[in-house]
Amino acid sequence: MAGLPARRKVPLTVGLALVLIVGAAVVFLSSGDADDEHLARNRAQLKNACGGLLPYAELRDLVPGDVRGEVHAYGTQLTPGEESRSLLSCEVTWPDRGRVEVRAAPVLSRLPEPVTLEAAELVASAGVDADYEAPGVTGRSGEAAVTWLVAECPAGLGARARDVSAMYVTATVDRFGAGARKLGAEARALREFRTAVDVANALTKAQKCGGEAIARPDKVIDTYEAEVTSDPDGGNMEVEGVEIPGLGAAKCRGLAEEFPGTWSVAGDLQESRLLSVCDATPYDREDSSADPPDLDEGDVSALSAVSWAGPLGESVDAEYERGGDSYGFRAGERTKELAEGKPVELALWAGGQCAAGRTLHQVTVSLERDDYSRALTERERTLFSRQARKALDAYLADPGGWPRQQRCHDTEVLGEVEGWR
Repeated sequence: MAGLPARRKVPLTVGLALVLIVGAAVVFLSSGDADDEHLARNRAQLKNACGGLLPYAELRDLVPGDVRGEVHAYGTQLTPGEESRSLLSCEVTWPDRGRVEVRAAPVLSRLPEPVTLEAAELVASAGVDADYEAPGVTGRSGEAAVTWLVAECPAGLGARARDVSAMYVTATVDRFGAGARKLGAEARALREFRTAVDVANALTKAQKCGGEAIARPDKVIDTYEAEVTSDPDGGNMEVEGVEIPGLGAAKCRGLAEEFPGTWSVAGDLQESRLLSVCDATPYDREDSSADPPDLDEGDVSALSAVSWAGPLGESVDAEYERGGDSYGFRAGERTKELAEGKPVELALWAGGQCAAGRTLHQVTVSLERDDYSRALTERERTLFSRQARKALDAYLADPGGWPRQQRCHDTEVLGEVEGWR
């Protein structure tokens, strides 16, 4: 009778290897299960965060699965009766991976920093690269400031102090670290605009404030794009060309028509009834190699016109007042003494009624000036005021201009602000 086969001996090292392999598989599967669980939990968290007002379909692909998300939120939309000026302040964060942050509040006065409505920061001649606008949206997105927009609420928002007719919404969407897909500045701006628009529309509906839904943008436009060349070490930087999509804007063509010479006009592309921006220069902005204009001392070298309607008029008035540049700050004061380093420009303010309500207009005229040691003569100072008034009248009367489009009427001059003070 044949004996039973001898028991096979497995070397200890092989046995240990098998244990380690099985253990590693268990660890691997457990880690994967944990990531899947985090991903599902984080997505559910995002969907329900901020009172369910975030555009989940737009943002779901940003959600990481290797960290646990956190939510911090408050505001009267979430807790009616809460002592807060915010309708909504909500942040969804994924540690070391990114965040989605939205804020909304009634437009009671000036917009929160670093958002600015000042003309000098909005006109094309400011030369702010990587600032974006979305046609049909009153707002901006830029690398130096949060993406913001303003939504109208004609039926009023129940703010703490009084009813107001608009809200502002800001949006920041960041995704970095493991699993992040790198986006260019334009794609980032579009994503943040869409997020802000969706939140604004949801709040408008929830607040029953009578505003029309803002169309969701399908593109953004870079307001100013400069082509710059330089040496490998970064030296000898030169601007080879500038692209300004708002060049030749029809609503701005009448601004400089009363002044001699050839003028290049540009305007914003927001198509807004709350905000309009125009500027004009005798320099050729389409051909950087063109000869500069032959300007004499005292010639008009730049023009701009900006209008802020409805709640934005009150907001920008507060912003200029805070900086000491409001038309009412030095009402009636005039000086002819120039200051080195300060612009020789005169801003003329006017107020009236337009389609969106009370509106402020600011027209600014700049002069060519080399000698700051000599004060303006009385004749030069008087001529300066006349030139500003001529530009304002041309801006208001232009049949294709924004003021006529918005049926502005009963406009009165409010005062001057001297840029050289």
